[in-house]
Amino acid sequence: MKRYLALITLAVLSTPVFAQGNDIEINEFCEPKNPQIVREGDSEKIYPFKPLPLNILKCRIKRLTENDNYSIDLREITQRGLTSANTKSQPWGGSFWPLNQGQIANPYQEKDYTILHGAFNGLEVTSWKYNYNKYQKRQQKVHPKIYDLNEKELSELAPSEKYDILLGDTSFDLTNRVWNFATTWGEKKKWGFLSSIDLPAGYKIPEASSMLALWEGICHGWAVASGHYDRPEKTVWVTLPNNKRMPFYPNDLKALISLMWANSTVQDSVISEGLRCNRKNPEKDEFGRYIDTEFDKDDKTLLPRCADVHPAIYHTSIVNILGIEGRSFVVDKSAKASVANQPVSGYEYKYFNPESGKEGSLEASALKVERYAEDPFKSARNPEAKYIVGVAMNLKYVNWEDPIMKETNSPSDDEISDMKFNYDLELDGEFKIVGGQWRVDKDGSGRLIKNQTHQPDFFWVVPRDYKKFFQPLSGLPEWDFAKTTLPPQEFKSAARGAHSFIYEVSGKYAGDGQDPKCQVLPIKRGNGPMKEVNCTFKYPRPQPLINVVNKLLEESRR
Repeated sequence: MKRYLALITLAVLSTPVFAQGNDIEINEFCEPKNPQIVREGDSEKIYPFKPLPLNILKCRIKRLTENDNYSIDLREITQRGLTSANTKSQPWGGSFWPLNQGQIANPYQEKDYTILHGAFNGLEVTSWKYNYNKYQKRQQKVHPKIYDLNEKELSELAPSEKYDILLGDTSFDLTNRVWNFATTWGEKKKWGFLSSIDLPAGYKIPEASSMLALWEGICHGWAVASGHYDRPEKTVWVTLPNNKRMPFYPNDLKALISLMWANSTVQDSVISEGLRCNRKNPEKDEFGRYIDTEFDKDDKTLLPRCADVHPAIYHTSIVNILGIEGRSFVVDKSAKASVANQPVSGYEYKYFNPESGKEGSLEASALKVERYAEDPFKSARNPEAKYIVGVAMNLKYVNWEDPIMKETNSPSDDEISDMKFNYDLELDGEFKIVGGQWRVDKDGSGRLIKNQTHQPDFFWVVPRDYKKFFQPLSGLPEWDFAKTTLPPQEFKSAARGAHSFIYEVSGKYAGDGQDPKCQVLPIKRGNGPMKEVNCTFKYPRPQPLINVVNKLLEESRR
């Protein structure tokens, strides 16, 4: 579902291979200052075959929770009733606005998303070229006559088209920019946004596939916006200069909000745990745990990528972020190459004995290390572990949904789904969490037919100060909606500035001041090795004007 997650800079922490020990020297990013270099074939030198050093584990939890005093004592967590919790407000369901359908430039009211329709009209679901051709016909036949449309036809326009018309922009600036990104990415992927490259003589940039994955879209915008921006509740009607009325349905507003969050620089500040697993079928060990045995295309050394979300960090983070504070966060529910960002709405878990699998209280389930003779993960346990306890987790998230032309929206319209998985936690003598392992089965065997852990690929949360990224543009006149449902004329030029935002990926954005690297190939096969050279990219990130979005949202909740 995550379309161009490849484009956004998640503040990802997935510790490279590290020296052994519980107290190694680390940097400000919670990474070892002197990582051990591990090559392919040496996967048993890294997690999950080796424990995560305790100071790295604590550093990463502190960073995720933005809290020096996070709760890591499992007895205290249990006594406080934090074995289950829900977010303070339920994230709202929404579309991930597929890239191959033009994202929010998709006139979704015309679409039939049923399985039967998809079987007979597959191009509408799968082909961005087919959908772009349809859009070009709209440009020629619909856009020039926009004020001649009747009210039913106006109601069926794409969210971005309605937004453009509201601003009086008959050139459809935002709509065209959204489609331009989709087609450029479809034709050339990242190379379509290349602005400079140190290309050696006799070399070329790699060819790009013109295919778009069906999961690509702006789920990274919807999933995080839905847990941090108010829910659109009612349809907002606006009256155009020709006195015709046009509705902004809740799904139209969700589209604008999702795009605003997807293309905001807040994406550079999100705090993430885990790297994206780029393999369609990641390898598993005999216990069903995902493991890393080969370099990924982005790796310099073998590091935890498909096995990297650590259960101790996951458990402590969800208890502190959601359980104690009631904040939502985003989880990628697909542990494989595809990305499926989902906003988390709650959780509940039970303890079990890691040897027998029997559920019970914390005290009854926690097994002393010396009594766990058949521990399948004994060699990977933290040396400070005194107890092992199993956790059967049911993580609740709000699922994405097909957009529909419905006039109201409430939490009862959302589809709540579950992710169920097992893991164990390693506890010290005071029942503080010091490590853990993912499990297929409660007894740790992993040898049954369902031989996979179902663990998240990665998860991420926006920083506490996220609101600073969404301040209305100052200097614009007040929009008194009660007097006129059309924004002041000054909004149009201000909106153009928001639409034209370009994000430059270059040395000035890199932490080390270096330009990003691109791998280039010899023009003639066999005429030299692949080379890595400096390059820069300029990605368009069109955003709707926040003043417009906020006013429409305010009216939808009135």
